[in-house]
Amino acid sequence: MINMKLKSIPPVAFLLFAAVLTFSIFADNFLSVSNMLNILIQASPLLVLSIGQTMIILLGGTDLSLGYVMSFTGLMCAYMINAGFPLVLCILLALIVALGIGMLNGLLVSKFRLPYFIATYGVGNIFFGCGLLISGGLSVPALRRSFRYIADGRILGGFPVIILIAAAIYILMAFLLKYTSLGRNVHGLGGNREALFLSGINVKKVEAFIFTVTGLLAGCAGIMFAARAASGHASSGVGWEFDSIAASIIGGNSFIAGRGGLEKTILGVVFICLIRNGLNMCGVAPKYQSTLVGFIVVLAISIDAICKKAEKES
Repeated sequence: MINMKLKSIPPVAFLLFAAVLTFSIFADNFLSVSNMLNILIQASPLLVLSIGQTMIILLGGTDLSLGYVMSFTGLMCAYMINAGFPLVLCILLALIVALGIGMLNGLLVSKFRLPYFIATYGVGNIFFGCGLLISGGLSVPALRRSFRYIADGRILGGFPVIILIAAAIYILMAFLLKYTSLGRNVHGLGGNREALFLSGINVKKVEAFIFTVTGLLAGCAGIMFAARAASGHASSGVGWEFDSIAASIIGGNSFIAGRGGLEKTILGVVFICLIRNGLNMCGVAPKYQSTLVGFIVVLAISIDAICKKAEKES
C-alpha cells in the first residue's frame, strides 16, 4: 500500500524536498516567508510561459520562439508606456502583437507543415531582430507606477499581485485543458493525430489555435517580467524557452502520446526557481550558477526517465 503511494508521487517532488532540505541547512533565512514569496514571484512569469510550452510538448514538439515573443512583447509594452500611451492600451496592444506571432507560428506549422522547432526558431529570431532594430539594443524604461504595480503591488493582506495573476492564468488554463474540448484536442493531437482527424476534428485549426494561445501566454509572461524589471529589452526573455521546456519535462510531462498535465509543470517551475534562489542565497557566483543549474536539470530529467522506465518494466 505504502509502496503504491510512493510510486504515485512524481520524482520531482522528492528532488524538491531534497533541495529545500539542503538549502535550509546552508542558506540562512531560506525558509523565511519573505524568501518563499520571492521564489514564487520569480516563478510567476516562468510558470505562465511554461503553461504554453507544456501544451506544445503535449502535441509532441517544442516552441523555440517563446523567449523571443516574451522579450518582444515586454519591449513593445515598455516602448508604448515610455511614449505616454494609456496603460490598458499598452498592455492590450502588446498582447495583440503576441497573439499575432502565435498565429504566425500556427499558420506555418499547420498550413505549411513546417516542423515545430524550425518554424518557431525562425519566427523567434525574426522578432528578436525587430526588437533590436526598434530599441537599438538598449533597454526601454517603463517606470510608470501603475505598470510596476503588476510586479510590486500587494493585495489581500500583502500578497503579491504578480503571483495572483500567474495563479489565475494557471487555474483558467488547467480548467480549459481538463474540462473542455481544448484539452481533449491537445492530448488527442499528441497521442493519436489520425484518430482525432477521423473523428471529424479539424486538426489544422486546432493546431493553429494552440500555437496562438501559446503566443498569448508568452506575451503575458513578457509583460509580467517587464513590470518586474521596470523596462523592456529585446533579449530579456532569450533562453527562457529552454527553461520552460526543462520545467515541463522535469515535472514529468512527455513528448510521447500526449501524456502529462499542467499540475506537473508547476512542480518543475518551482524546482528550477528554487534551485536558482538557493544558489544565490548560498553565495554561489553567477558564473558557476548556469553550470550547476544545467547539471541539476539534466540529473533531474535523468532520474525521472529512469523512474518511468523502471515503472514500465515492473
